[in-house]
Amino acid sequence: MKGYGFQWRMALRRKDSCLLVLLFTAVVTVFMLLYPQLIRETKQHLEEAYSETIVKGWIYNAADYVAPNIPEDDWQKLLDSGFFSEHATYMEMNCELLRKDILDGKSGSSDESRLRAMQLHLAEIPTIFKGNSKIRGYSSFSACDDLMRVRDKITWEEGYSEASLESDERICIISDRWGYELGETIPVMVEKVLGPSDASQIIVRLKVVGLHPGTSVGTDCIIPIGTMKQMCDDAMNTFAELHSFKQWDFAPNSFIFTFEDNRRIEESKELFDELGYDGSGEHGLRIAIDDRILQGTVAPIESNLALLEGLYLFFFVMVTAIGFFLCFLLVRGRKAEYAIMRMLGESTMQITLKVLLEQSLLCLLGILLASLFVRMTGLGEVDLLICAAVLLCYSFGAAVAVLMTVRVNVMEILRDKE
Repeated sequence: MKGYGFQWRMALRRKDSCLLVLLFTAVVTVFMLLYPQLIRETKQHLEEAYSETIVKGWIYNAADYVAPNIPEDDWQKLLDSGFFSEHATYMEMNCELLRKDILDGKSGSSDESRLRAMQLHLAEIPTIFKGNSKIRGYSSFSACDDLMRVRDKITWEEGYSEASLESDERICIISDRWGYELGETIPVMVEKVLGPSDASQIIVRLKVVGLHPGTSVGTDCIIPIGTMKQMCDDAMNTFAELHSFKQWDFAPNSFIFTFEDNRRIEESKELFDELGYDGSGEHGLRIAIDDRILQGTVAPIESNLALLEGLYLFFFVMVTAIGFFLCFLLVRGRKAEYAIMRMLGESTMQITLKVLLEQSLLCLLGILLASLFVRMTGLGEVDLLICAAVLLCYSFGAAVAVLMTVRVNVMEILRDKE
């Protein structure tokens, strides 16, 4: 006990040295306790950048400038992948849509007479006529830019709305210039081009649930994409029953998507490669992803985060190094005191342990003061693991310094003093 009392009396005589250790450990601990908050804020900014930045992509035809024909199986895999929060799909075909007055002049105003008149009209047309109109199936109302521009001018049948395009009901939205009223069922002749000089036609009956003014929408007849798929499936089944080889395959002409989780963009590319959407597949399709804004936003944040995390470990190394040099200078200036302790019967190991205990207690006191400061000011959170790491790093550096300098030659030191 006398040895420890003498040790502390010597330490108190060197108040400046003790205060230096105390101040250093306190400042370092405050910094190390506040530093994780900076890392957490950077990670939060990164998450916000990933979640708030909208990344879109689309499928295009790599062979030429015409619209792509996306195989139904591929389209279904894309929908089921879970990568996309939204998608806009459409499929276009030729169609023959007669004005109400012309069709009624050939038949009558009843649904059945209109259907018979259209069937007679079908028998009169050539093998391939490439209709006088276009019919498109859309996956949603917002997928059609033309509809979005005139959404406030569209009149709806009671019970129907913009959400109706997300169903598979046999409904349509047409221009009021065709002369039909809401709720009427009209026959539409739809043509599937099978080759340069080959096509087949079917007649479908669609209920008019929406009317838009004039020619404000480029497509003459708009139906749900689910209805388009159902129409193609029914045609395929009918031709199969007739032992016909005509193919009414469902092949969307557009697929524009928005990613659900921008962190999964690289993962989604594996699916695109599997589908052969690098231009090498049999359908000549490619994927385009516009992530320039995302990369421009997250790249600097990720770089800063990597730097901050790397420096965090570096700072602990610096605590060890500064602990070494600080303790080395302090111990080196107290060799005469250690020589006296040796003369009083203390062994080198005892002196070493006492010096290490002194340095560790001073470091611990600095850590406690820093933790109290952080807690009272509310600048951050007191993390016991960080406090323990600072204590261990400083103590390790101090231990190396002590082991290098605490061995003293008593006679040489006393001669120097004389």
